[in-house]
Amino acid sequence: MQVHCLKEELLRGVQLVQNAISPRSTLPVLSNILMESTGEGLRMSSTDLEVGIRCFVKADVKTGGATTVPARTLGEFLRTLDDGQDLDIKVDESQKMEIRSGKDRCVLMGLPKDDYPVLPEFSQERAFSVNQNTLREMIRKTSFAVSTDETRYVLNGVDFIVDKGKITLVSTDGRRLAYVQRDCGDKKAVANAIIPTKAVNELARILTGDEKDGVVQIGFTENQVTFNYKGTVVLSRLIEGHFPNFEQVIPKSHDSQIKFNTRKLLLATQRAAVGTLEKGGSVRYSLTKGKLQISASAQGRVEVESELEAAYTGAPFAIAFNPAYLVDMFRVLETDDVLLELTTPLNPAVIRPVGDEHYKYVVMPMQLT
Repeated sequence: MQVHCLKEELLRGVQLVQNAISPRSTLPVLSNILMESTGEGLRMSSTDLEVGIRCFVKADVKTGGATTVPARTLGEFLRTLDDGQDLDIKVDESQKMEIRSGKDRCVLMGLPKDDYPVLPEFSQERAFSVNQNTLREMIRKTSFAVSTDETRYVLNGVDFIVDKGKITLVSTDGRRLAYVQRDCGDKKAVANAIIPTKAVNELARILTGDEKDGVVQIGFTENQVTFNYKGTVVLSRLIEGHFPNFEQVIPKSHDSQIKFNTRKLLLATQRAAVGTLEKGGSVRYSLTKGKLQISASAQGRVEVESELEAAYTGAPFAIAFNPAYLVDMFRVLETDDVLLELTTPLNPAVIRPVGDEHYKYVVMPMQLT
């Protein structure tokens, strides 16, 4: 293989695909990037056998071929080169890659393409499209609530539902739940699958948000999902199993509904969280007429209180939360105000952005101390 390309183009490709590579892989070839010459230039792919990423790099292909080379080493070398540099790349029959840039030279020993797993091609059959800004926003507002407990594998991803012209994303770790629904635009599209966190996060990283009308093509098979955005493809196995019935978790009514400024509530919660000292501590939300007091203390060593005005007229009410669960959610909201909906100190609370009926965040309370 013999190829000529710009340093920026090749580095962009390496950066796009290398996140799919697992640092814990026991197979040496999975630490490599697959590079193949095509009529469009270079096609670059990587996978950890669960998630794969593929992209195209503009290049002048003089001689066709394919190889796999160490992703980390290639990326580190390219990052040291000045922008605007031309690269001449040659790969011989022994899989030795030589990269020349002016007076700089790097030689990498690769492994043959035949040793690399075959990534399926994107199928247009039954594929549908979603606005990239919409999908990016939905991922941002749900992915943080995914469980990291590997023993509860069905919660290690985002529930992805498409039906009747609507797309719904739901995530939960058993203590909190994030739900968002938006218009899909394709009323014939139907899907229901659990997509692993890594795939969802890689997709969000690729969706730039700078193209208002850009679309993501999405295709499902029995055990796999593929996302195609501007020629960059994210492939992932689906999580097997049944996602919990989230409709039963979301409260249908509330006793109190109080509106707050999103930023003020975020900062007050963060201030009070200083009083927990350690992970897993709780902050106390205490409502009395006209105000909300947010407080936390830890072992007599620290105590923090913060107070906000609140349009509350009921009896004194107190409830405790893990502050990290609240901060995670407040950070992704874009509206000026939020609604806090409460029933009892033991029942889950619901937080919704004002003006968005289709985003709900449910959080279980902690024991009052």
